[in-house]
Amino acid sequence: MHARLHSLYRPVQINGLDPRTYYIEHAPSPSLAAYVACYWESGTRDAVKNDQRFEEAGISFAHHPKSTASARVLPDGCTDMLVQYDAEQACFSYSYCGNYTQPFAFPLSPVSPPAGAYTFGVRFFPGGAPFLHGQPLDLFTDRRIPLEDCWPLKWDELQMKMEETVDFAARVQMMDQYLSQMTLHNSCTQADQDLLQNVLYRIFKNKGRTSVQDIATGEVISERQLHRKVTEQVGISPKRLSEIVRFHEVMHGIRESRFTDGVTIAQQYGFYDQAHLIRQFRKFYGDTPLTAIREQQQMLSEKYNLSSVSSVILEV
Repeated sequence: MHARLHSLYRPVQINGLDPRTYYIEHAPSPSLAAYVACYWESGTRDAVKNDQRFEEAGISFAHHPKSTASARVLPDGCTDMLVQYDAEQACFSYSYCGNYTQPFAFPLSPVSPPAGAYTFGVRFFPGGAPFLHGQPLDLFTDRRIPLEDCWPLKWDELQMKMEETVDFAARVQMMDQYLSQMTLHNSCTQADQDLLQNVLYRIFKNKGRTSVQDIATGEVISERQLHRKVTEQVGISPKRLSEIVRFHEVMHGIRESRFTDGVTIAQQYGFYDQAHLIRQFRKFYGDTPLTAIREQQQMLSEKYNLSSVSSVILEV
């Protein structure tokens, strides 16, 4: 996997909407950029409201009780390692999430989340996780399993070091060091790895608008073989991945307030018509494009936790 792919695709997640919580991302070190999209964390704001690192990122913690938008987990072609800290029980849980093919919405709860609770995540780039856990990703599609069931090495070391960390910055540093020490051992052949790299480049470079037939023709492989090889290494088919990539390109446009109506979006991003666009948004957002536009505008105007975007990227 080439690190250059990392710059061609950055998925959007709609988190950090609850005014009682925060959501933040951090880029991996250059040596891991081909495999890790980002480190991220979501938790209760009381734990970080005096954290200078968050203040320097321009994150505000003003309270906005009229907020109604839901947090959403959107299909993005990535898989995630999750570390959840239960502040009430003072315990950690570890899990691994494969590619989800459906979105999840989390309406704001009237009950305040437990003080000090957080979820720390490693978002693996499409096709990146097998280089670390060595298993085909189609085994994990639409599944969340205990991390120890799929993570091959230094499990005790990971637990011990994670539970010694005191803040997001420390967790990022620890995880970056931990993953950097792991031996890359993808079970796929080099030819299949090269194929995936080429396919990802074609999909990302063309914003998900290249047909599966054209990709197969360019790689001199049958569509059936292409489907099987990509699904094994990414967890979803090349057609589904292309749809997801185009969807996230639209979401970036919405985030940047470039659109106010579905007709313009459909025309600019090559959808057959507005009905096609709406079907894609219901599949990957769980609602219509107009709902996405409205929720994004609401998030930016109220500035729940952020200065100008829904997730802050803190570079290494």
